[in-house]
Amino acid sequence: MSGTAPNPPRQHRSRRRADMPLLGGIRPPIALLLVLLLAVAAITALAVGGLRVDDTPQAVRESHQYAAEDTAASLRAGLHESATDLRRAAARYESAPAEPSEVLSALGQAYHKWRGTVMVRPDTGRLLAARGETVPLAGLDLTKVTDTAPAPLLVPSATGTRLLTFALVATKADGRALLVASDNLRLPGIATRKEQTIQVLDATGAVLDTTGAALDAEADRAVVTAARERAARERPVPGETASGSLTGDADGKGVRRVAGWAAVANPDGRDLAAPLGLTVVSTSTVDGKPGSLRHPMLGLAAAGALLVLALLLAWYLSRSLQRPLLRLFLESRRLTRGERLEQPVRGPKRGEAARIARALEELRLQLRDPARPPAPAPAGKRRPGTALPLALCAVLVLGWSVPLMFLGGNDSGVRVPTQVVAGQRDRTDTAADRIRQALNEGYADLRSLAPSLTDASVGKAENLLRATLAEHDRYRALYVLGANGEVLARAGEAPHRTGPEALGASGVLLLNTSGKEPRIAARVALTAAPADAEADAGKEGAPEPKGPVVVGEFKTDFLGSLLVRPGLGRVWLVDDRQRVLAANEGYSSFGDLPDDRARKILDTAKKSAAADVLRDGGDPALLAAAPLGGNGSVAKLGWSVVTVHPVAWLHLDQNRADRRVVLAGMLGLTAAALCLGWLFIAVGLPLRRLAASAEALAAGDRRTVLYPVHHDEVGAVARSLELIRQELVRAEQAERAARRPSAPAAPATTTTAR
Repeated sequence: MSGTAPNPPRQHRSRRRADMPLLGGIRPPIALLLVLLLAVAAITALAVGGLRVDDTPQAVRESHQYAAEDTAASLRAGLHESATDLRRAAARYESAPAEPSEVLSALGQAYHKWRGTVMVRPDTGRLLAARGETVPLAGLDLTKVTDTAPAPLLVPSATGTRLLTFALVATKADGRALLVASDNLRLPGIATRKEQTIQVLDATGAVLDTTGAALDAEADRAVVTAARERAARERPVPGETASGSLTGDADGKGVRRVAGWAAVANPDGRDLAAPLGLTVVSTSTVDGKPGSLRHPMLGLAAAGALLVLALLLAWYLSRSLQRPLLRLFLESRRLTRGERLEQPVRGPKRGEAARIARALEELRLQLRDPARPPAPAPAGKRRPGTALPLALCAVLVLGWSVPLMFLGGNDSGVRVPTQVVAGQRDRTDTAADRIRQALNEGYADLRSLAPSLTDASVGKAENLLRATLAEHDRYRALYVLGANGEVLARAGEAPHRTGPEALGASGVLLLNTSGKEPRIAARVALTAAPADAEADAGKEGAPEPKGPVVVGEFKTDFLGSLLVRPGLGRVWLVDDRQRVLAANEGYSSFGDLPDDRARKILDTAKKSAAADVLRDGGDPALLAAAPLGGNGSVAKLGWSVVTVHPVAWLHLDQNRADRRVVLAGMLGLTAAALCLGWLFIAVGLPLRRLAASAEALAAGDRRTVLYPVHHDEVGAVARSLELIRQELVRAEQAERAARRPSAPAAPATTTTAR
């Protein structure tokens, strides 16, 4: 009785499937690709499809925060400059004490920034001299002033709050006296749009100065109060100024107030403005919904498409790669066990798996008939195997990702709120004001220094120049030129220009028109009185002095540092011929502006700041320009500040959506590259090498040992082929032993009975 039981083969197949690895081989990259693509689909649906229009875009809030930061920086610089100028002017009398009235007179001629100045005896409070308006000293205890001047103070007066700055000065008859200068705490002279308000508040919330529109509504004042309270609670990061923004509640018409705030003091603890507790608040109204979104359903549609694509890829890779490889493993294991050798090997029709299946079929025939001659190795060009389905999957993922990356590019139709455009214009005007103040302050330094240098010896003049150079970081060189342009005294670097051509009228000027670096300088004549020099500076036909002059050359890096502000984009300082003199990033000295569209905005900013969004000639950009303006020698230079801020850098709803769309496309590409590359390296390449080894074994190569590289499906097939090779070697050895002729038998010995 004969028969075969159907159960054992199924049991063997189940056991063989259990022998396959779960953490290595072809299964993990396919599973990981499915998981990653599903995760990218979820991220796309939530991050892009779930994005909603903000009625107060972040760019609008940031424009107020930056406006407050710029104003606070200008106020802080003005406070430091005022205190430094007063103390430096007082220090010049240490070696040559003067009468109090002479000190105040010289101070008034050199500087015009203080409303009133006085000199008092700190121990008795006796008034020694006064100039200008009355300085409010009532209630101040000056008896504790010894060797160090007090920090600046804010004190009330009959005409408003005054900022008092102190310095100690040597006098002839009264010893060391206290010099006190009084001034208003004024905001920088910058332009604001009609609905914007900028205020500076003290620690109690009192308004010290205001520019722009007046605040009438109680809700507006509540937003300002909330901004000041938040500034008081803020603990800034070391090295960064405390600042921020907030929005008020919307009224019945959807109008809300937006505020940006910034503390005037630096958090390093060495700031003269720190004891004052000043805060700058910039506010304006936002009406309606200035934000907009292009393709609002793009995220949900892209997520759904990727979901279908992920399932399709997982099914296709399992069917085209995983199942054929598993079938090869089962067939090779059947041959190694010698089971059903009469049954042909079933395998795929294409790729490396098909080549291995054909080699296994030939090996099956050789196992059944060891005397069968090996078949020749297949010749001809190899067709693409595993790389073809992987490339097809990569093309499908590219077809999903690349359109998203193009849709998320710069959109020429992105709407920029008018508040952002106006904020860029005002910030550019503020940057021009910083440059103007720096040049004017440098010029005022030299006018203050000129009387001390007129009759000074060479040694004393050089000491004064070195002291001034050490006090300020704006100069690269300070020097005195004689009547013929020769150098009489200098400090710092060598002068850029000497000789008679270096002499001229007092003012700010450009010493060169070409070269590696622009040389901007301030020049003051020593032969003319400072007041006369100031009056003549910038006048047409003004007589040029013949006598010696003091020249201070500014550092280009110092001017460039004044242009560095967050969120302002690329900033350039250009001369009257639109050549670049300084910038906040790398630039070519005396070169043209990198963006040709800046010339258009410069043409509209001859007398006042202007800004516009230009969409032609490249990516959309927000451009603004502001002339230095002012009075005196700086005004006649004709210089301007130009800023270019790409629209794609603005924190708008559409830009945020575009960035998220691009991110989703890049994540999809990354997931595909990771998993498909893993499949090609861990499965495709080893399978290609194994196919060549299997064909060589079927063609009669019995010496090459097949080593499994990894414990996976390909390694399992390699182990089976090695066992088949060993079986064929044993079969060939047995066949050769059977064919070998046997040794002749020994002759038999017979015994004859007698």
